Amino acid sequence: MKNSFKILLLFIAVTFQTNAQNSQERWDGYMAAYEEGKTGSTTLRMDLIDTAPIKDYNYVLVTGLSYETADETGFPENETLAILHNVADQLIEIVKNETDYINVGSFMYNKERLEYFYLKEPKDLVTVIENFYKEKYPEYKFYVNIKEDKKWTYYTDFLYPSEEVQNYMADQSVLRSLEEAGDKLTEARRIDHWFYFSEEDEMIQCKNELIKAKFNVEHTSINKKSSLPFELIVWRIDHVDIDTIYPITSNLRIMAAKFGGEYDGWETMVVTE
Repeated sequence: MKNSFKILLLFIAVTFQTNAQNSQERWDGYMAAYEEGKTGSTTLRMDLIDTAPIKDYNYVLVTGLSYETADETGFPENETLAILHNVADQLIEIVKNETDYINVGSFMYNKERLEYFYLKEPKDLVTVIENFYKEKYPEYKFYVNIKEDKKWTYYTDFLYPSEEVQNYMADQSVLRSLEEAGDKLTEARRIDHWFYFSEEDEMIQCKNELIKAKFNVEHTSINKKSSLPFELIVWRIDHVDIDTIYPITSNLRIMAAKFGGEYDGWETMVVTE
């Protein structure tokens, strides 16, 4: 399982489009480097975390192909990648014909891509899928296994990103929105940051630390209906490339927690030519 590896560095987070009929599905993905510097890519349904484990879907199917590649990263070249995508689509049709299922994601690492499904009943899917691989892809090594996983640990502990990775993905999401609006992400600009606290003294202490770090205080307010009623907004001129903004937001989250508060994200203006 992936969590037997230590994540050393997150490289990139990307959004994946899905043609699923259920518009509530939200797919996303991330890439990370693990031990020995090998890079892995995870694609998953992010929206399932609030409902997992889902009742009656007590079995996890893990299956996929190993492949050869000349790429030093271990990722497949274009032709092989197309085959792997085709296999994933074919597996969905096979599983659909056998039992009720939920497709939760995939993991590509060390010249192997594995698909993950939760099933109501395992049926004879192992044999069906083995025969599929032998007939359609005899030149590839394959893996197929079904286990009972009532707690959905393969999804919650393995595929689903850690809090650190989610924070990185959130920063990347803002940057994608800027790029989609025509921003080249090369210009420094004003960036506003939001904080919330349960106690006014804690907010003041954090504010003073932020001032020392050359942040400007834009606004403080109180919303007594909130569990964190004390709002603090600060800003500073910074660059917005991921290598700059992610360390900044990481430090701000640490600072907020130090004073018993929460960092609630950032926003900035679009800069175009």
